Amino acid sequence: MLTEPNIDRSFVEDQIKLLQRDINCIIDQDRNLRKQGLAKLQDFFKVKSNASERIYIFDAYALKNLLRVFEDQVERNRETGINIVLNYLDLHDQNFNTETLRLIIDTIINRLNQLPFAETSEEIRLALIKLLHQIQVKHIDAYTNNQQRLAHMIGKVLQDNFPEVKKDAAIFAAEISKKLPIGEYMGEAVKSLNLNMQHAHTKIRKATVDSIAPILLSRTNGTFLEIVLNNLRNLSLDKSSDVRKGTLIAVAELLMHFSIQNLNSYENNLILILMNSLSDDSKEIQNLAMQLLDQIGLKRQKLDEEANL
Repeated sequence: MLTEPNIDRSFVEDQIKLLQRDINCIIDQDRNLRKQGLAKLQDFFKVKSNASERIYIFDAYALKNLLRVFEDQVERNRETGINIVLNYLDLHDQNFNTETLRLIIDTIINRLNQLPFAETSEEIRLALIKLLHQIQVKHIDAYTNNQQRLAHMIGKVLQDNFPEVKKDAAIFAAEISKKLPIGEYMGEAVKSLNLNMQHAHTKIRKATVDSIAPILLSRTNGTFLEIVLNNLRNLSLDKSSDVRKGTLIAVAELLMHFSIQNLNSYENNLILILMNSLSDDSKEIQNLAMQLLDQIGLKRQKLDEEANL
């Protein structure tokens, strides 16, 4: 529920008199009126002075209609709507309205949670993923209420044919997994990542392998490793040295942070990936594999000593 903040009421009242028509216009049937209204709102929310009052106006007056703009038939209008939300986020130092952000997140999920996507523009889908990323950077609590739907959406956008969406979706999935216990819902996402590990573009394979460890470590029982284990082996032999390095780091992260139960199940398979990299064509990767094996050996020795106490 929206609470009454300590704001300049006269400023709010004066601005609403000027803005109410524009707020109404952004959902008008006339596309030109929608465009004009959105331009006025974007100009208003770009201004950093009276930030608390502008935040209040967004939450109390503009939000409801602005969420409908995400479904506007005109791509440029949808883009402007996203930019207005980004302006809104920039007005905050802290104390975000969680309910406002959850409504925005739910609206984005509805645009991206099934194939074919409700959002038909590749560039807008990319912008929506970037917006989701900005929200998690600023206020992760906005994501705590509906992790299952979010994970389902991530699984879908990782299947996007647009490479930039795949890449940014993998980055977003990794960041969310570091902050929330979302891993138990990420089965479809891991299957999508497994396919992306075979992608023709190096940057997709690299972003994908970088996301594997955070996602698997967000799930307590580690069973999703079975889905990607074979492709982890393959990526340790990838033609790109960056992908090979990323794979070794991901494997080491799993070995360093998996539970004892998971280590008992998967340690030998993961260690073998690192050991095989000791004969990599790159001296740098050989050294990295040795360094990671040393770190893992020390960690394992410590665990064994603690177990024997």
